[in-house]
Amino acid sequence: MRVKRIFFFAFLVFIFGQGFLQARITFYVFGCGNYVNSVGDESDYEEGENDFPITSSHQTYGFGLGIVYNLKTVFVGLEANYNLKGKATLTDPSDGDTVEIDTLRNFAGLLNLGLIIIGNKRARIFLNGGVGLGAFEDSKTRLYTSQLGYETRIEPPEKKYFFTGFGGGGVEFYVSSAVGFLFNVRYFYFALEKPQTMAAALAGLILSF
Repeated sequence: MRVKRIFFFAFLVFIFGQGFLQARITFYVFGCGNYVNSVGDESDYEEGENDFPITSSHQTYGFGLGIVYNLKTVFVGLEANYNLKGKATLTDPSDGDTVEIDTLRNFAGLLNLGLIIIGNKRARIFLNGGVGLGAFEDSKTRLYTSQLGYETRIEPPEKKYFFTGFGGGGVEFYVSSAVGFLFNVRYFYFALEKPQTMAAALAGLILSF
């Protein structure tokens, strides 16, 4: 019985090993536009502790790079992305006061898995998803003045690191066997103190070898 298991395991290693040896390696760089959805509501209001519980939807921008191994119908790889700070409006539901703040820059490392739906040498359509770990870069206490003239302290998140995941789809176009362009739309989930979601559109350059 053990011998059969050993042969079966060796067979799987051989098959997948051959696949990875024959795989095409793709390196890509990209820029992205992000639409971060609003979070919080009036029920989260706590006087003196959480005076501005509602965060408006807002936009940020970012960039990143990645590498994937392309098999026949699937691909697997690693990706790093960096999101710049943006502007968001916080609202105090008790009196309607608002304050505009800078969102935090953040970066993440992701495992990227994909399924090729339609593909040939010049173009392919795919679905992809992934999970990873992110971190806030400039997490510190900041001071702002609200619309009604009150000094407002914005404390950093309790946790610097957070888990994230995404799902999406996209298309690749190749102008040669080695150079192409990538377009990918994604929907992210961030496991923060108050979970947050974000839609992202990526566009980038592909180099294959």
